[in-house]
Amino acid sequence: MTGKLSISERKKEIIKQVVNSYIETAEPVGSRIIAKRSSLGLSSATIRNCMADLEEAGLLFQPHTSAGRLPTEEGLKFFVKNLMEKEPLSWGEQVAIEREILQDAEDFSEILRKAAQLLASFTGYTAVVSAPSELDERLEFIEFASIRPGVILVVMVTAGGTVRNQLIRTRREIPGATLEKFSLSVNRLLTKYTLSEIRKRLIEDMKEDKRMCENLLVKLVPADSGKPHTGRLYIDGKLNLLDEPEFSNIPKIKSLLEAIEEKHLLLRLLDRCLEGQELQIFIGRDVDSGVRECGMVVAPYEKEAHPVGTLGVLGPMRMNYSRVVSVVEYIAMILSSRAKEM
Repeated sequence: MTGKLSISERKKEIIKQVVNSYIETAEPVGSRIIAKRSSLGLSSATIRNCMADLEEAGLLFQPHTSAGRLPTEEGLKFFVKNLMEKEPLSWGEQVAIEREILQDAEDFSEILRKAAQLLASFTGYTAVVSAPSELDERLEFIEFASIRPGVILVVMVTAGGTVRNQLIRTRREIPGATLEKFSLSVNRLLTKYTLSEIRKRLIEDMKEDKRMCENLLVKLVPADSGKPHTGRLYIDGKLNLLDEPEFSNIPKIKSLLEAIEEKHLLLRLLDRCLEGQELQIFIGRDVDSGVRECGMVVAPYEKEAHPVGTLGVLGPMRMNYSRVVSVVEYIAMILSSRAKEM
């Protein structure tokens, strides 16, 4: 509806003041408050008329006849897209983040856990960080060994020193000599490529035992691995949302915590962010139709200019986006620098 009404600078300032007050108090905002807070020099009556126009445009609404106005979902989106000014992190905050993420760690999972803790701590909301998919993770070593007929054990050692085991079942027995040869071939390629890249090269290049090797790789790396593939999630600050007045209603809390615990909502949003390859803000119905009171800010972190994982903050729809965007962007940048060492 905003296209039918010219949003003047005066009205933009009113929207900004309504949103900022709503973020601080979660309460409807009256014309008198706007008159005091803004530098417009307008009377309360003039501001009320402007607010009525903005309500007609679908950017504000009045929850009760005698109450002030609140931003609609569209009003918040308009604010974020057109009026929001990022709140820069202080030098001390930047140093604190760098100290935690850049210090020595046993493996990358420890760094991701710290990143989730920092996101929750610096924003006061719920934080989620996805680990890189194993397909895109740099491996130091991989070995294929027969456990019994039709069952193969795959041992993978990441560049960070983490050891992972995976069992693969095959329809027929593969000779030990073939598995040994296959392991040598893959390990030669590991110095230059990730597992998903190796899969493509092997399918193209290997002639001998190609059908059996391809069968193994398809089981280890699904054929649709080119699609966004989110690894393990690290979640911190789940209880932070209980402090927000929007979630004082017990059914809403239950619905939200179930969504977080099941991880479906978060994975879907993080995958969408990985597709977009840039910071994204989701508000209201864009987050989830069943949890309309939320907002989420998500961004990818990269390795060699390629998104490998995502991090995000989930909060009430009226969250302090100016602050959250700055925190998410900065931690994503620091994580990207660590991801190069994976």
